[in-house]
Amino acid sequence: MSSLFEQLRETRVASGTVAVWSLGQAGYIYQLPSGQSVLIDPYVTDYAGRVLGADFKRLMPALISPEELGRLDIAAYLLTHHHEDHLDADCVRDLASASFPFFAPPDTIRRLKELGVPGDRCHALNAGDIVEVASFTLAAVSADHGELAPDAIGMIVRAEGKAIYHMGDTCYLGTRFRDHCGDVSIDLLLVPINGKFGNMDEREAAEATRLIRPARAAPCHFWMLPANSGGDPLLFVEYVKKLAPDTDPFLFRQGELLIV
Repeated sequence: MSSLFEQLRETRVASGTVAVWSLGQAGYIYQLPSGQSVLIDPYVTDYAGRVLGADFKRLMPALISPEELGRLDIAAYLLTHHHEDHLDADCVRDLASASFPFFAPPDTIRRLKELGVPGDRCHALNAGDIVEVASFTLAAVSADHGELAPDAIGMIVRAEGKAIYHMGDTCYLGTRFRDHCGDVSIDLLLVPINGKFGNMDEREAAEATRLIRPARAAPCHFWMLPANSGGDPLLFVEYVKKLAPDTDPFLFRQGELLIV
């Protein structure tokens, strides 16, 4: 079987679609028909375990390396906040000399610069900002991940007539989630379910799904780090079927491809 890197290099994305690859935890690669890739919160090393200790050592091996990511045609590197399982500093250091832009909330931008990313590649986003990047539109929306990440955001990427809403790390915000979307119909919702460190649990994530009404919803942020591995994806599926029957729940395996 070919490696994830080889699959990414060999996949041809049809016009009018976006390919979404799961990297585990809350990391994804969106691949566009242009051949370019958008990285969002990629966690591909054992950085959290290295700096925080055994309770945060990754439980599943990474399927792609920073060096391999750097060999992709990257349109942008997106970060929802600065926590170690989202801002993978070991990965960023390896990619600091590349040419693609980073988009992230202000505190994360500060940390990127400390890691050696040139300032002209760093673009700060606050909730409510909308920017055009290469062949996609990026909207930053509010999230609430507590005092340790007060400027955390979610991100809605629109490309090829599709909309993917990565919620980042957030507690339950009720109808504000629907307000974030405006009149945009969400094709894929990526929602945390671990129920720890200020994140939604499975039922709250399903309630958010009910409000947002996406075509598909996929849980994330589970089974990667021992101290933060709560969340039962099958329970999330059960809740979605009850609370949001018009949404198709989808469970990514690490490294799996979904065409949106």
